[in-house]
Amino acid sequence: MEVKILASDLDGTLLDQNSRISEKTAKAIKEAQNAGIHFIAVTGRSWETAHQIFQEAGIEVDYILLNGAEFRISSGEIIYQEFIQQDVAEKVIDYLLTARVGLEVNTDKGDFSTDTDLCQTASVFSEFLQFGEKKPKILKLFAFSNEAILMKNIKNHFSDWKEIFVTSSAVWNVEITASVAQKGNMLKKIIQYYGVSEDEVIIFGDGENDETMFQKFRRSRAVGNAVPLIRDLSEKVIGCNYENGVAKEIYQILNHRNFTK
Repeated sequence: MEVKILASDLDGTLLDQNSRISEKTAKAIKEAQNAGIHFIAVTGRSWETAHQIFQEAGIEVDYILLNGAEFRISSGEIIYQEFIQQDVAEKVIDYLLTARVGLEVNTDKGDFSTDTDLCQTASVFSEFLQFGEKKPKILKLFAFSNEAILMKNIKNHFSDWKEIFVTSSAVWNVEITASVAQKGNMLKKIIQYYGVSEDEVIIFGDGENDETMFQKFRRSRAVGNAVPLIRDLSEKVIGCNYENGVAKEIYQILNHRNFTK
């Protein structure tokens, strides 16, 4: 089956140990695009941080952002957004603030955080509070702490809330979106946007927040450093992110594509 879309997670998958796109990976993406293949970055990051990474590498791609809460084309134009119900979001925020963990709130009016040293593109959280009753619509809540047990307890606390989807990209964080806002769900929506079938898509990932993609797309690649869950769900395990694993697999895909023409 022909490959028409490559969809990759960023941190721990496409990005190297310095959270950058290596020259080899950038070249591989460009060659895939020159061959007519769409490349989609699928990440928990917001537009500001994800776009900056690709801009520095000189690449234009489309973006599934905030774990599936938003889809933007390469220009930054928003195509789809999925918001958390306002009353639910407020209850979650109140709980997280009481738990005294770090918090980033991603909204339609920008990003706000209690720790702008960690979340460098966000505004201070007090500005979010100043909206009062006219709070912006919330796409994602990102809680973080060095206390892994605390984060696990927070995750367990929200596990049976049907209005939200709860996942993590590392033991030190919890990521919360609307129940429908998942990487796999948004990617399914996007392939309809492009008019592409599931079997024409190959995905790449490493972490728990990639699970829904691996559940919904058969042609999957787990990088060698992926968590066991993702490795077990994958069709194939490739090289690690710090070994340009995705780039090497892209070349394999392109070589096979050319060979079978």
